[in-house]
Amino acid sequence: MDWIKNVYPIYILDLPMKKNTFLLVIIIMSISANAQNNPDIVGLYSLGSPSPEGGSHLFVLENGHYAITYFGGIQTGKWEVTEENVCKFSPTINENKFELFGRHNKDLKGNTKILFNGFEDRETFIQLRSAKEEKIIMQRIFNVDANCFSPPYVHTFKTVANSILFMSLQYGDTNTKHSVIMIENPNGYNDFVANFIEVNDYEIQPLIARFKDGKLVFEDNRSAERIPLEEFDEDVEFIKKVIDMESNRDTIYLNPSYNIFGGLDNEESQREIHEHYVFNEQKNAFIDPEYYVEGLEYTNSGEFYEDMSIIYPYLALNEFGKKVVKCMINEKPLFQVNCD
Repeated sequence: MDWIKNVYPIYILDLPMKKNTFLLVIIIMSISANAQNNPDIVGLYSLGSPSPEGGSHLFVLENGHYAITYFGGIQTGKWEVTEENVCKFSPTINENKFELFGRHNKDLKGNTKILFNGFEDRETFIQLRSAKEEKIIMQRIFNVDANCFSPPYVHTFKTVANSILFMSLQYGDTNTKHSVIMIENPNGYNDFVANFIEVNDYEIQPLIARFKDGKLVFEDNRSAERIPLEEFDEDVEFIKKVIDMESNRDTIYLNPSYNIFGGLDNEESQREIHEHYVFNEQKNAFIDPEYYVEGLEYTNSGEFYEDMSIIYPYLALNEFGKKVVKCMINEKPLFQVNCD
C-alpha cells in the first residue's frame, strides 16, 4: 500500500475497511486504464515516400511533441492518445502565419525598413499604418507571376508605423473582403524582419494511427515499426531545438547582411553572445571587440555576409489581431521580379 500512498497522497488507511477496499479498487482500475491508454509509442518511425530525394520520418518525443522530417522541411506538433492505443498527431501551425521582429535603427530617421522572407510563395500584401482611422489599402509585395528570385528582399518605406497589416490570398481570389493580420508596434520599432510561413492543406490535417505490436498503423493501412530514439540522439536534439524555437522564439539575431546568427540554437546563441560580445547602446547592437571594425555595418559588400562581428537583436512583436475586412488593393508591387 505504501507505493499507492506515494502516488496518491491521500489518507486511505484512515477510512473504514469497506471504503478503504473500494477506493483501492478504483485506484488500481484507474492506474490500469491509464497504462492501457498511454502506449509506449515514443520512438522513430520511417513513413516512406515516393520522392527520389528520400523518405519522411516521424519522431515521437516523450514530452508530447512530435516532428515529421522530410526533404526540405519539417512539421512539428503535439500528439495525444485519444482512445485505447489510438494516437492523434496535430500540427502546431494550422494556417498561414506571419511573424514580425523589430528593433530601433537610428539611421533610418523617420523611415521604416523591412526584410521580407517567404513572401514570394503566395500573393501577399502589406500596409503600414500610422493611425487606426486610415483606410485599409493593401499593397502587393511581389508582382504577379514573379520568378527567378534572388533574396534578400528589403524595402524602405518613407513613413513610420504604429501598426503593420499583412494579408495573403489564393491566386485568382476576386472577393472584396479578406482576412487581414494587424500587428501592433507599441515600441515604435522602424527596422523589421517579416516572415511568411505558408501551410499547405495536407500539412494541417491531423495524422491518426493505432499503436499495435510495436508499430504505428495509419488510416491508409501503412505501418511503421518503432525504433528507439536513443539511436538518434543528435537528430532528437536538433528537433527539440526547432520545437523550442517555434514555441519560445522572442528574439532573433542578424548581422548587417541579414545573415542569422546562431541558426536554430537560440540557447547557444545567447551563451556565445554573453561570452564574446559587448552591447553597444549607440549602435543598438552586440559587438565582438576582438574582430569588429568601425563602420563595417555601413558596407554593402557581399564579402561580409559571413561576418558576425556586429549583430542586431530583433524582438518579436506579439500584439496582433485578425479581422475580415473590406479593403482596397494597390497593385503596384514593392518588388518586380522576372526572368529576362
